[in-house]
Amino acid sequence: MASSWAKYLAILLCTVVGFSSFTEGAFGFGSDKVLLKDVNVLTLKEGHQTSGRRSSPVPQLTCVGGQAKGYFHPKVVQCYNRGSDGNDIQWECKTDMDNSFRFGEVEVTCEGYDHPDDPYILKGSCGLEYTVEFTEEGYQRHKQQKSQTYGSSNSYNTNYGSYGSKKGGDRKST
Repeated sequence: MASSWAKYLAILLCTVVGFSSFTEGAFGFGSDKVLLKDVNVLTLKEGHQTSGRRSSPVPQLTCVGGQAKGYFHPKVVQCYNRGSDGNDIQWECKTDMDNSFRFGEVEVTCEGYDHPDDPYILKGSCGLEYTVEFTEEGYQRHKQQKSQTYGSSNSYNTNYGSYGSKKGGDRKST
């Protein structure tokens, strides 16, 4: 009798485990693998880290340059998937900032799930590298404050830096 109960429990356990694995695979429950093109919006926060599986986590928000670097730090940025150019997802990123600043270059990077060019990414692995520029209004304010502080004037440079995609490595640019 104990032997038939053991068989019954073994069959029941295998059925439950099998069904659980099926639902995870078929319906994505518990999965950390996401098709990048299906991601509609990313919400990224200052002071938070990305997820990392094949590579180390990085900050969700990183300013990499621009004339206004150091003068403005977004708390939260939302990036919207606007479709593909045939190679990469095109992202539009927005945050609350006053009229003195604007984003220059924005580059969303995500960890490819199995390899850098994998169309699937690790859930929570996306981050934003961006530049911050002064608007004309912001430049005038900055110039006025700077001349009051230092008694000098500087010219306004309208050339913006360009940041290329990071290919290779473990993080995938989109």
